Amino acid sequence: MTKSSKMFVAIAALCLFGGTVSSCGTTDDKVIKIQFVPSRDAGELATLASNLEPILAKYATGYTFEITTGTSYAAVTEALLSDQLDVGFLTASGYAEATLKHSGKVSVMMTSVRKGYKVQVDDYPNSVENQIKAMNGDISGYTYLGEQSNTDVNWYTSQLNVRADKYVDKNGDGKIDIKDMAGLTIARQGTTSGAGYLRPLKYLHDNNMSMVDTLSTDATTAATQIKGLYLKGYDAAYAAMQTGEVDGFWGFTDVRYSNGYNKEGNEYYHKDTAFTTSRVVAITDGIYNDTISCRSNLSSEKQAAVKAAFKGAIKDGTTTTEGTGAYLLYNLYSHTGYTDAKDSDFDGEREFYQYCVDNDLLGN
Repeated sequence: MTKSSKMFVAIAALCLFGGTVSSCGTTDDKVIKIQFVPSRDAGELATLASNLEPILAKYATGYTFEITTGTSYAAVTEALLSDQLDVGFLTASGYAEATLKHSGKVSVMMTSVRKGYKVQVDDYPNSVENQIKAMNGDISGYTYLGEQSNTDVNWYTSQLNVRADKYVDKNGDGKIDIKDMAGLTIARQGTTSGAGYLRPLKYLHDNNMSMVDTLSTDATTAATQIKGLYLKGYDAAYAAMQTGEVDGFWGFTDVRYSNGYNKEGNEYYHKDTAFTTSRVVAITDGIYNDTISCRSNLSSEKQAAVKAAFKGAIKDGTTTTEGTGAYLLYNLYSHTGYTDAKDSDFDGEREFYQYCVDNDLLGN
């Protein structure tokens, strides 16, 4: 056997037994592994992701994309930290936590852009009180159906929705607010979810209340508590509220639009009952939009490819043209654009996360 023949056999053997020699065709140098956070039904995310993969590849020549969904918000961060992933869709608070606990391990590449909600951006931009009244149908002549503004924003808020029959002045002080929700069972998301967990913790703390796993048997203490129940994904939380499994849930503004009114195939599609069967109790302060982050040792070439892929895909078609990049990304996370980001953009989110740590909120 000639020397060249022996070399060919050796390479073939490496290919057969899982070697990573580039000539085997199994190299992952041109594969970019991305993971989404599980804020929606896993099956729906998987379908949307598989349709998105070839569109991303179209705008990043020479690269292919593999998209999966994490088992939890925290799992996506852990996978980035352990170099199992290239890219993760981290919440702003999730990114802040990662950079505080594991400095230099995760880098932000882009921040998502969304259309703001008309009630917040255009109609009542300086009054949370009026935003809540408008969303609850308590302003004469104003009908709320989750209409979006034409204005792009890089922030969003968290809101507490409860079943209409739970929206009562329990303490008899002439108004309905968070204190009247004491004792209710409220669904929440994972511990790095800004809208589904962290901002609600701060809101409750600022109002001398807390979210607990088990309500206190002491009546005085219980009057300052709501029971938090973890349900994975806003689809599950919204459905659980509508069926009465929980009394309400914390979610982004306005999750009832995306998971009810504008979601094809469910009983609330384009029906005002998506909003009238529940009431908004609270709206938190602003949360910086979600990130597209990567492990810090990801090559500059791959980082450039990711940016090109998502910036191209978001302009591929329209949000109403089924199957296009714009449609898929909007239906995944309501994203309508991406802007380059830098670490210092998230100084405020780190301050917020540290506030939660300093006030011992994360143990609840």
